[in-house]
Amino acid sequence: MKPRNDETYTKIALTSLSAMAAETSTFPIDLIKTRLQLHGESLSSSRSTTAFRVAAEIVRIEGQLALYKGLSPAILRHLFYTPIRIVGYEQLRNAFLDGHDSVSLSGKALVGGISGVIAQAISLWSSSRNAS
Repeated sequence: MKPRNDETYTKIALTSLSAMAAETSTFPIDLIKTRLQLHGESLSSSRSTTAFRVAAEIVRIEGQLALYKGLSPAILRHLFYTPIRIVGYEQLRNAFLDGHDSVSLSGKALVGGISGVIAQAISLWSSSRNAS
């Protein structure tokens, strides 16, 4: 049987990898959504716009890699935020168990909120240090 620390480190690594893969695969969609929102605010064109038209314009004018501009900071954020949130939730939930079989729904919500706040604070702190 493996020591508990090895299991935690494995969960942290797998959580980080899965968050990076998810961010990489959804980043172009989020970029297109943002551009659509900006286009809607400006209304400088009378021609209707779709997500496919925005994506094609980005690729035509800026190149294919433009769909991933800004991906690095998003991945760096997820290197800290997601594992702290997920693994932190499990650790706090297990601490709340304290000999009981399960945690109530309200207890799970409280633990989830606490782990999310901690992860967000650390993520903001680390991103502010990287920016300077």
